[in-house]
Amino acid sequence: MDQLQRLWRWYLSFVIKHPWMVIAVALSVTAILGLSASGVRLQNGRDLWLPHGDPLVETTRQIQEVFGGRDLAIIAISPVQGDIYQTSVLEKITRVQNRILQIPEAVRNNVISLAARKVKSIRANRDGMTVRRMLASIPSTAEEMAELRRAVAENPFYIGALVSRDARTAAVVADFKLTKEAIGYSALNAAIMKVADSERDPTVKIYVGGVPSAFAAVEYYTTAAGGYFGLAFLIIMLVQYASFRSLQGMLLPTVTAILSVIWGLGVMGALHFDLDVLNTTTPILIMAITSGHAIQLLKRYYEEYGRLSSGKNAGKTPAELSKEAVVESLTRVGFVMLVAGLIAAATFYSLGLSHIEMVRHFGVFAGSGVLSGMILELTFIPALRSILRPPRQPLSHRKGDGVLDRLLSLSAGSAVGSRAVWVFAIGTATIVFLGIGVANLKVDNSTLRYLGPSNQVRVDDRMINRELGGTNTVYFFVEGSQPDSMKDPRVLVAMDHLQAFLEQQPGVGKTQSLADLVKRMNQVMHGDDPRYSSIPQDRSLIAQYLLLYSLSGEPEDFDNFVDTNYQKALVWTYVKDDSTAFFENLATKVEPLIKQEFPPGVNVRIGGSLAEISAINHVVVREKLINTAQMAIVIFLLTSVMLRSVIGGLFIVIPVLIIVVANFGIMGWLGLPLDMGTATTASMAIGIGADYEIYLLYRFREELARTGDWKIAGERSLQTSGKAILYVALAIAGGYSVLFASDFMFYSRLAMTVITTMAISALSAILFLRAMFAVFRPRFAFAQADVAARLRYAGTEHSWQLQGDTPETRKDQF
Repeated sequence: MDQLQRLWRWYLSFVIKHPWMVIAVALSVTAILGLSASGVRLQNGRDLWLPHGDPLVETTRQIQEVFGGRDLAIIAISPVQGDIYQTSVLEKITRVQNRILQIPEAVRNNVISLAARKVKSIRANRDGMTVRRMLASIPSTAEEMAELRRAVAENPFYIGALVSRDARTAAVVADFKLTKEAIGYSALNAAIMKVADSERDPTVKIYVGGVPSAFAAVEYYTTAAGGYFGLAFLIIMLVQYASFRSLQGMLLPTVTAILSVIWGLGVMGALHFDLDVLNTTTPILIMAITSGHAIQLLKRYYEEYGRLSSGKNAGKTPAELSKEAVVESLTRVGFVMLVAGLIAAATFYSLGLSHIEMVRHFGVFAGSGVLSGMILELTFIPALRSILRPPRQPLSHRKGDGVLDRLLSLSAGSAVGSRAVWVFAIGTATIVFLGIGVANLKVDNSTLRYLGPSNQVRVDDRMINRELGGTNTVYFFVEGSQPDSMKDPRVLVAMDHLQAFLEQQPGVGKTQSLADLVKRMNQVMHGDDPRYSSIPQDRSLIAQYLLLYSLSGEPEDFDNFVDTNYQKALVWTYVKDDSTAFFENLATKVEPLIKQEFPPGVNVRIGGSLAEISAINHVVVREKLINTAQMAIVIFLLTSVMLRSVIGGLFIVIPVLIIVVANFGIMGWLGLPLDMGTATTASMAIGIGADYEIYLLYRFREELARTGDWKIAGERSLQTSGKAILYVALAIAGGYSVLFASDFMFYSRLAMTVITTMAISALSAILFLRAMFAVFRPRFAFAQADVAARLRYAGTEHSWQLQGDTPETRKDQF
């Protein structure tokens, strides 16, 4: 260990002796990574959110390959006066239909409305069945308009999907297919809105809903995140100034933070990763964490400079004392900063194993930023500090923080003194209470609920859901073992029963399938008698109906419901809620019916926009448990080695796990869902919470070895590292608090959970962990068997000028 320390001092001396070379190398690396960072762009493709390999996601992709796109949009048109059966309204529907078809990303076969070529009226005639376009031309007489109204009423297949039940709203339902390389949702939604806006006038109200609108809103808020970064940057700088009361103390951590963000972005660019909704706030996190390490280091630098400025070193210049203070501070804190930084970086890098691309990007960006900050703190910052003007006065001569110092002294007295048992008991009871809240925690991801209730996207969505089937889709993918499986009466009857069950469920507005069309054909072939609105039990009869339809219909009429071989089919389900909790409840209810109704050899799987988002829930829960266990093991191993004690590792990892449980418990009590944003705070809690515990424990052991009095050691560790912890927590909480200014709930929930995590982590380190030490008095921290070593330490030049630390008190202690 002594040899390692000598090597470490040699390295630091080298940095101090060659500062301009170190600075030049650091700036060169920054320039290279900055160039790489310039290639990073904003990307919110839907695939970024989805767990690759999940059955729901894979099913949806297979549906996309067979039946078309998966980004459904609905344009609803409601006349201010009367119903949709007006010439002007029908003309608008026709124009919207035709203009949507001109958007390159539109799946032509899946753009449907009353004016669509494939939307047919199936009616009875003398020969049995006739199939005609529902709206081949705009009715010019009252009789023709009445005929159209009757045709729609006779084909309930379209009621609720293309026309509301009261006929006051009509819809153009359009499906789109986007890839990561294609235009984003903002551009697609802009194209859709351009079509809708072209038909707006005082006679109608037009509403736009569906996936493109929701994701375009997410992209809008993501783009606006840059402004919050600037405000967060200002708040963090103010916290740093309050910490040091000097411009250098404010600017040095700021420089570290900015360069760390650039380096992290450079790594993202080198790996061809893009920014997304989750990563737009990551610069705030990197800034706050790296500033936190810088604050710990600078606090120690000022202490060392104050000590070295005592009478024993009166012959040295302030510049020489400053350089010595740089070496001494890094010698004292460098190792613990290295361990804490590696733990934080490893915490985030472990997210790189996630099945969700967005989470992987977040892990790489945050981990690279934190690791970059640690590298800069050991190279660039010491070199820069050595050439800057020394502080005008030592830390020991500066006015204390007053209230903060008194609060920390009170905390030390409570957590380390006679009341430690009470502090530990109250803390344990609080943790148990918060832990109970975990039972209330719901896993839910809802894109629309990230938007405020007054957001126009939400307003349009509510209207469409009120008048029509719904803006979200769930597909039941029915797959037979051989061609023509979908002509089997048993399969069609099962589909019909499935639809009947689904339409009884709250939140389901409409279902459609091939079974509906076959039922309509059977009714028409029996003189339009409603009693025959059922599936024929004769397979050959069903085949004859379909053949008869094809004589006057067109081959692509059924393309969005069954494939050309009649081996695969879809049951379309329109739902009014994009909550994944709603979907999972629906899927659970329908599973027994599917097993019961569908014959052997027929496989039924679930897909669709809502199913894809629901797949995130499975991964969030599973991966968060795995990730927490992984990081707990990493923290335990690293801290056990650092402290040379297995018990020491436990004393670090147990409070960190408590922080995670408390964080989830508070979310449960407050009703905050566990989603993509809030789930990442568990990783923050692990990484940052471990930092706090390690810094404070390390300083406690150092003070205990120096003074031999564990009460004094507890108070001094709180007034030094503990104070820095509070400033770090304030910096992170303050940085994220700016997100409350956004009406994007994804950001405000993230801010709430991060701030809560910071408060819990700081209180845990300052009070609960201290009380644990006082109650259990672990041997690794309190057993100072080598008194001679302490005496040698106390007899050196390390006579620190802290409150109450005098030669007389040291003599009494030893």
